[in-house]
Amino acid sequence: MSRDVGVGQLVQELERRGDRLPFEIGAFVALEACEGLLLQSVRIDPDDVRVTLEGSVVVSDEAERADPDEAARSLVFVLARLLVAAGPGVPPHLLQLVRDGTTEQNPQDLRRLHDAIEASLIPINRGASRRVLARLVRESDRPPAPEPVQVDPRELDTELEELLGDPATRTLEHAQSVSRAEQWNPEEPITERIRVPSALSHESEVDAQPDTLPVPPSRPAVARSSASVPDRAAPAASDAHAAAAELPEQPPQPGPEPITATIRKWSREEEGESAPESAAVAASGPAAVSAPVPVPASVPVSAAVPEPVPAPVSVSASASGPSPAPGGGAEAGKGTGTPLETPTESVFGTGSVSHAESIPAPLPVGEPEAAPVYDRPSFPVSQPPKRRGGLGVLLVAAVVGLGLYALISSGALDGLLRPPVASFTPGIIDVTVKPSDAQVFVFVGRGPAIADGLAVDADHEFIVFDRGLRPSRAIVARGASWTNTGDGLIYELAIQADAAVDPSDELDFGVAKTKPSIVDTGARARVRVVTNPPGAKVYRYLGAGPNVRVRAASIQEGQEILVVHPERETRRAVIGPSDWQSVEGQTVRSATLQIELPELPTSAAPETPEDRLDFAPNRLEP
Repeated sequence: MSRDVGVGQLVQELERRGDRLPFEIGAFVALEACEGLLLQSVRIDPDDVRVTLEGSVVVSDEAERADPDEAARSLVFVLARLLVAAGPGVPPHLLQLVRDGTTEQNPQDLRRLHDAIEASLIPINRGASRRVLARLVRESDRPPAPEPVQVDPRELDTELEELLGDPATRTLEHAQSVSRAEQWNPEEPITERIRVPSALSHESEVDAQPDTLPVPPSRPAVARSSASVPDRAAPAASDAHAAAAELPEQPPQPGPEPITATIRKWSREEEGESAPESAAVAASGPAAVSAPVPVPASVPVSAAVPEPVPAPVSVSASASGPSPAPGGGAEAGKGTGTPLETPTESVFGTGSVSHAESIPAPLPVGEPEAAPVYDRPSFPVSQPPKRRGGLGVLLVAAVVGLGLYALISSGALDGLLRPPVASFTPGIIDVTVKPSDAQVFVFVGRGPAIADGLAVDADHEFIVFDRGLRPSRAIVARGASWTNTGDGLIYELAIQADAAVDPSDELDFGVAKTKPSIVDTGARARVRVVTNPPGAKVYRYLGAGPNVRVRAASIQEGQEILVVHPERETRRAVIGPSDWQSVEGQTVRSATLQIELPELPTSAAPETPEDRLDFAPNRLEP
């Protein structure tokens, strides 16, 4: 690693990495380079301004000597290079400073450039700026991060179209191959055996039957001749038993078949039904009887069909006993084999069944299937909530209201809602000034401002000034009437600052009117300073040199120290959070400042405190 690096090389390294140089750091580099040019007038380039490993800015010894005007123009060029590296966000007054320095009509000398750059950096911490520069120098030797691989957007689009399968990107060859495959592989009908539940098939078979149900014969008729006359008298019991005994025994019915097989069986039965029936009638003679006959659908099933009836059969039976005729009670069929015909009753009238008619066979009526058993328990029926009385609700509301009233009236609720007070670490600043009679002030804020942590039994002096205003002092005397508030004691102080008639009046701070107390104990209070005009700067007088101690309430806040002497230049120093040092055995932190005021130049015009600012140039290490 090299001992130092040029500013131009450092900026190029930052641009190569894609980083930017903050304009505050660039202006700080130009400020310290200007201080070097004030000691030795040379013409500088960006690489002639070197940054060491510790963050210090020095001017190269190899720079060519030149007059102050040429040195000022080269400094403006370096400042412009640094501001370009900063990118957007540069303050307009810095840009205007570069424009004025590059024109011949409005040349800038080194002293004015120094003051203008220094005024644009208020407030600034030189130590922090040097640490930033040191880090940038260390990072300049590191290799840059590898660049990511660049991908062609057209390749991404092609891969995305292939992934999504866009029809517009399919090739003709692929379409032809698909069409050939469809020609050689024609689609065949998809057949699948449908498994129908038993309950559904049973219901389908029952629904397929006609509206009329078969019933047993109600009145057997005796035929005396070719013309059959129905007998309306009830048959004898022996004849009924004989006819039932001649019926063939039916085989056990098989289980339910698939619905497709049942439909095919019905088709075959309808086609070949007439032939077997004709043969049966011919074999049995004119006395053939067809047992089941259809009845209207209005007849209840439970009354008409006491039990399942088998398929239709032809029954031949001879009358074993006399049967009274409708007209004269003649005997019927004694040993002559008189055939019996089954009378039928339908919507078309009463008569016997012809051998050419086909009567569908009834299906066995099975037992109804049991209800399905669920494998999961059913959800319990939700019961409506019980209605409760409103007395309990009223009691609870009354108790809560009384509790809130007690918290509010006692102030306990405010203590719970108040945010916790942040803990601050106090600090002590030991300031050493030269000359010894210089006045030391600490910045409070812009009016209205509040000075906190002040002793009640002591005098406190404040001064208000700003650009175009004459400094004005005001005192809070010992024994003043403090106002007691909920946050402690407070004092309201109003200060009027008049306009300066002459520019030299802005430097007339006057003499101190109080002497700060050495003993700083007792109760603490606050002073609220209201300024007219509003926004003027408020400082608190700490005392005269050579040694002054400043008590800071918190090291997390910056502390600005102002040193004023009528015959010397004014200096301002800022103590930041990184400038505090821990002291062994103590809870407070400490910081040390040593400020020496330079004499006013005899040829230069007097300058206001706003024009002469510095940041602890001779800071002592603890």
